[in-house]
Amino acid sequence: MNRAKSLWISLAVQSAAFLYMAACVSLLWRNNLLLLGAMSAECVVALALWHDRLDLSFFLVIGLLGALAEALFVHSGVWQYANPTVLGIPVWFPVAFGTTGLIGGRMARTLAALWDLAGSST
Repeated sequence: MNRAKSLWISLAVQSAAFLYMAACVSLLWRNNLLLLGAMSAECVVALALWHDRLDLSFFLVIGLLGALAEALFVHSGVWQYANPTVLGIPVWFPVAFGTTGLIGGRMARTLAALWDLAGSST
């Protein structure tokens, strides 16, 4: 399979992973434990697919910083969650945010590779 086709397939898989996450949060936000299970399952699959040091760094750093920022914003009264569990945020939030960071990091690398490939073919 040529490189461009492989990159487009990767981008489609990454987009599907993001859409799955968005659908789960939109549909399951009222049930924190069910949503935590769905986010954890997606996280395990995503980490099975993408697990180099940069992927793990994106997951851990963005998950941690995102959760800390959200807890600070909620504590400061900037906004609130409809169904909080820990420190004013839902228990599934750090996993979802970290997985979003992982997927976003992968998408950025895939898009950069596609742009490089497009630039080298002109």
